[in-house]
Amino acid sequence: MADSKEVKFIFVCPNENEVFESSNFKILDNRGVVTDDTGNKTLDAKVALNEPCPLCGQKHVYHAGELLCPFSG
Repeated sequence: MADSKEVKFIFVCPNENEVFESSNFKILDNRGVVTDDTGNKTLDAKVALNEPCPLCGQKHVYHAGELLCPFSG
């Protein structure tokens, strides 16, 4: 049974253009939160899968801004 406190991110496979969830990732090149000229804040970091993509079998690296928010409707 999965830990209920496990953080899962939502990814899109760039090869299959399909969505999947994973909690097996690491944060790379974390430069912190950046604020643009209009006050919008984004995380300047990369997120890498620790295992191959379940859809295409390759390991992907994403910019944090490319990830889908699991709390959006």
